[in-house]
This record gives sequence, structure tokens and C-alpha cells, in this order.
Amino acid sequence: MFSKRAVLGLAWSVVLVSGAGLRGAEDKPEGDLKTIQGRWTAPTENGDKVVYTFDGRKLTVKAPSRSYVMTVTLDPKAKPEKSIDFRIDEGPDDAKGKTSKGIYKLDGDDKLIFSFRPEGDRPSKYEQVGYEQILTELKRAKD
Repeated sequence: MFSKRAVLGLAWSVVLVSGAGLRGAEDKPEGDLKTIQGRWTAPTENGDKVVYTFDGRKLTVKAPSRSYVMTVTLDPKAKPEKSIDFRIDEGPDDAKGKTSKGIYKLDGDDKLIFSFRPEGDRPSKYEQVGYEQILTELKRAKD
């Protein structure tokens, strides 16, 4: 059984890590967006895993209880931290169309860390603050 905090945190993590529709040659991933392509996982409190799949600007998040499709926008030149925005394209009705603002950092090619707020201003620190700010650490999936 998931705790309420785990489900809400997972839901918002999914909301943030959204992807875009079809991509063309002009939308070819470069820089950090290219680096994060592929499958990533994050553990849940009960030992299950949430799977994040980046395909171009599209992010699909599959959790044990729900799934999301989001459009991701990265700004690796933002200061003081790189920024990431997640627009929810598919998910629960109350989340569709919403954009969550966050910050991100890469630790090598196999760890992606981001902190975001489901609503409101972009966070300035990598920290979990109740349900108002979510901290997520993804590890590249070993296929």
C-alpha cells in the first residue's frame, strides 16, 4: 500500500516529467535533453519502481497506480540552477494542461535529480517540502 505522501509525490513527479507530442527533425534532442533520453527509474516507499521514459521532449511516467505523458522543456543556461518544466499532456483530469516548474542537475550520465513545485514559483533549492515541493532522484535503467 502506498502512503498518501508517496502517491502525491509520485503523481507530481509524473506531472513534472512530461513530454511533447510528435517530434520532427527540428526537434532532435541536443545537450542535456539528449543526455536524459531513455529509461530511468525511481524507487517508491514500498519498494516498487516508477519508470520514466524520455523520448525527445516527451516524457512518459508509469507508476503502479497511474501514468502520465508530459512535455519537458529544459533550460540548461538558466541561473542559478538549470530549469525544467513539465506540461502534463495526459494524466488525471485535474492535472491535464498544468505545467510544473522545477530545477534539475545531472550527476554523470546515470543520475538525474530534479526538484519542482506542482504549482507556483520555481524552487531555488533541491529539497522536499511537504507536497508543495517535490524532490526526485532518477537512476538510468539497466536494460
